[in-house]
Amino acid sequence: MNFSVIIDKLRQYPVAVICAVILLLLVFIVFLRSSVTSELSVQESDLNSRIRTISENIKNAKGLKQDTEKLDAMVEQIDLSLFNRYERAININFFYGLEDMAGVVISNIGQLSESDAIYAKGGARKLELYSTLVYNINVSGSFSNILKFLYELDRVDPLIRVTEFNVSRGGDVLGGANVDARLRVLVLAKKD
Repeated sequence: MNFSVIIDKLRQYPVAVICAVILLLLVFIVFLRSSVTSELSVQESDLNSRIRTISENIKNAKGLKQDTEKLDAMVEQIDLSLFNRYERAININFFYGLEDMAGVVISNIGQLSESDAIYAKGGARKLELYSTLVYNINVSGSFSNILKFLYELDRVDPLIRVTEFNVSRGGDVLGGANVDARLRVLVLAKKD
């Protein structure tokens, strides 16, 4: 082959030669940078995912300030209605205050020294911010009045849950049969 013929052809088409050289250089650069390209594409998809998440959070954050203020007000209201473990007389008088409203007679109220195990540390429903007080309450009255007492327990401000309810027939009194009920009641309290 004659190199002079090839050189003459190259001189006739200088733009094609320059483009061919640039194309070869670009192919060489892409070959060298191919490992970086895959890393950058992974980063790009991650950043796009973050952008989508941020966009969704911006949409969901509308009204967040008002919701937060409402929740803070509710937490304040809950904190005001919490029982204090060391105010036994006040706590027990709370239950006696419901006695007249329901038309029942409370014969015994006992505050247990420990919280309910299910809400204690390590329990299935452990409470982080609060604790519970457990009361055993013996109540006598007509069945409908005992139901009124349960209704009053549900209606009051402190968060109360009746976990056990045992009913037995008591003696007859004027106006009908008397019923004795034993209740186990949990009350939300301040953290120990």
